[in-house]
Amino acid sequence: MPNLESRNIQTIPKGLKALYFPLFCLTAAIVFSLQKMSVALPQWINNYLNDFLCMPTVLFIGQFTIRKLKRNNTIRLPWPLILTLTLFYSVYFEYYLPRINLRYTADFWDVALYFSGSAFFYLMENKLVVRT
Repeated sequence: MPNLESRNIQTIPKGLKALYFPLFCLTAAIVFSLQKMSVALPQWINNYLNDFLCMPTVLFIGQFTIRKLKRNNTIRLPWPLILTLTLFYSVYFEYYLPRINLRYTADFWDVALYFSGSAFFYLMENKLVVRT
């Protein structure tokens, strides 16, 4: 294996890469459940946390599905596809839906969090090397 330090690539523990998806799903489910039970949450959790968790969750499910359909566990979503899907989510949920449904509100911070979540997914799945 090449010397990772000389290439300035960060390594992450294998367990962290394997756990972020179930941890994100559990966190989103807890926040959603607490909101449905009318539990008072800090504003940043109530309004923004699930926006950050959205894209890594959606992208992970998409990548997992493609890997299973193609029977190839090394397939990774390319950054143009990740960018396109994130842009679609941003336009749909922050531009289109607020215009046709009062339940939705347009918020620049939501868009920033969609893109931050996508960047997190890309780095976790494509750039960070797993330390075994």
